[in-house]
Amino acid sequence: MNRLTSRITRYASVLALLAAIAACGGPEPTAPAAADEPSRDRPVSIKVGDIEGAPASFLAFGIQKGFFTEHGLDVELVRQQGGAAIVPGLVSGDLAIGGSNAVSMLLARSRGVPVQIIAPGTSVGTDPARDFSAVIVAANSPIRTVADLAGRTVAVNTLTNVSEVVLKASLENVGADPNSIRFLELGFPEMLPAITQGRVDAALVIEPFVTIALGQGVRVLFRPYVEARPNLAVGTYSASEAYIRANPGVVRAFQQAAARTAEYVTGNPEEYRAALPSIANVRPDLAPKVNIPVWGSRVDVGSLEFFADRMVRYGLVERKPDVSAAAHL
Repeated sequence: MNRLTSRITRYASVLALLAAIAACGGPEPTAPAAADEPSRDRPVSIKVGDIEGAPASFLAFGIQKGFFTEHGLDVELVRQQGGAAIVPGLVSGDLAIGGSNAVSMLLARSRGVPVQIIAPGTSVGTDPARDFSAVIVAANSPIRTVADLAGRTVAVNTLTNVSEVVLKASLENVGADPNSIRFLELGFPEMLPAITQGRVDAALVIEPFVTIALGQGVRVLFRPYVEARPNLAVGTYSASEAYIRANPGVVRAFQQAAARTAEYVTGNPEEYRAALPSIANVRPDLAPKVNIPVWGSRVDVGSLEFFADRMVRYGLVERKPDVSAAAHL
């Protein structure tokens, strides 16, 4: 069994354990809602986990602007390294809602973990120059093309997630062996030192870490999200099925507040960038250069199908995940 297969097996075991815990009932969902809708007068306090970088910055901006307060939610943001780390929090009840990537959520469901997507997260458009993701390499790296990644070690924030799928899709698109790439799990802040120290050949990072890295002399090899599929919806917000049943008002309020945040960022991108020094520790001189993800109000089923198909192709699952059951729309 190779190292990648071993890691996938260990992650599958964790998901299987979570599914078993959930099947036995598990803890009660956190922060049950009042009988009526949450409101300013009767706010509901919830913990929401989200991935460090652009995803968590989106949520932090919406909290800062008061959009969640307007919908009766007192949100505590819990930043996490990756989407796979958020799933256990949803099942245990430590988190009410969690931001994650689509692959981690589909993988969890395929292992019987009772979670559902309730709202869209980060997406990209069609222009690679505006993609908020990037595969970066050292300035003097011999890696010049996507095909050059074959046989190389690439840092990703968590294993068996969207990063692996889009990287393998990129290699396949240029005729290289998608299974030849090796992955090392590192947090986004750790990736730049790993490149400069030669511990990895490349890294898949997201904003604002892309802009921070470029300010320190690395080179962008390519933009993997747009290259994998234009208009790719990468992120999701999810909750356990038990929480959704027990707290429909909270779920609706979160959907509405997230949609309001998405609408505002779309219409006021410079205001969002100006907030990055306070919500994402971005230097003020770098904030204007950050690529902003696309955020919308509807879950993109086409992107879920794209990921589900490739999860089977690349061996993350044996059967294609049921996309229609994955989203609580």
